[in-house]
Amino acid sequence: MDPSIITNITNNIIITHVTNNTIIATTLLAITDSINPCTLAVQLALLASLLTAKGRRSVLLGGILFSITIYIMYTLYGLGILKVIYTLGIDHLLRYILKGLLIVLASLEILAYFHYRPGMVSLEMPLRLRPIARKILSSVNNPLTVLPAAVLCSVLLLPCTSGPYLAMLMMIGTMEQYKQLLWILYYNIWFILPMILITLLVYFGLKPQKVTEWRKKHIKELHLIAGLLLLLVFFMV
Repeated sequence: MDPSIITNITNNIIITHVTNNTIIATTLLAITDSINPCTLAVQLALLASLLTAKGRRSVLLGGILFSITIYIMYTLYGLGILKVIYTLGIDHLLRYILKGLLIVLASLEILAYFHYRPGMVSLEMPLRLRPIARKILSSVNNPLTVLPAAVLCSVLLLPCTSGPYLAMLMMIGTMEQYKQLLWILYYNIWFILPMILITLLVYFGLKPQKVTEWRKKHIKELHLIAGLLLLLVFFMV
């Protein structure tokens, strides 16, 4: 057989393997990010405020607008972070930084399961930022005011959601720009899916307080799941 054919087949197998790993790892990181208690709490506070002020129809419109705005803002943040990585010229170090980041994040999440405290350095919003977030969300009384609130909340959410996102950005840091954009768009679709799902559940009659109670009851398990998913990604990349 022609050696060039063997080389092409080998290269195709390697590319397919890398692509499959990227898909799985990106999906797992996005799911980890999407189930964090921080994001769930912000979404529920917003929907509760809208439900009290305007009713279920406003919940549907406001919840979708909030999700879309978060999607756009996080896409912009991702592109900005990639620009910083490129400017710093640390492409050759990304794999080592990625491995270190994943093991630190996984350790913090698993630690939160065994020794949980509100506002821990993991996937939760710092305590000092929570009053600001509550004030912003309580001021939302119609779907139009959701847009500026979502922009502000996207900034407040960064401390508790940036870990897995940063890991994904490092993973794609050496790819071509158009591929980076596609992966960012894919990641953020998974990130906002729970937001849209919760919006629909509340619209169809589920009380936000019920979801909040479930979140508080299972918050340690959410941290454990996040930690295990991050460990899985660590061994994949």
